[in-house]
Amino acid sequence: MTVLLVVAGLVLGMFTYEPMWFDTRPHHYSHTYESEGHCQLVRELLIEVNLDDDTEEPKGAVCTDKHALYITK
Repeated sequence: MTVLLVVAGLVLGMFTYEPMWFDTRPHHYSHTYESEGHCQLVRELLIEVNLDDDTEEPKGAVCTDKHALYITK
């Protein structure tokens, strides 16, 4: 029982730390940036803009290790 509680706690902790790890929607290539920091900045701005728009489901965005940005459609 303790093992199940520990695993459930770890999964919940990972979800609260980085919910994009659990995003199972399909992502499509958007753009490649020159640095990881620039890609992360654009990703955060994209998420903020989409959260303000109540007309559709908020889009997700993921930066890869090659500084490519993928977004959900």
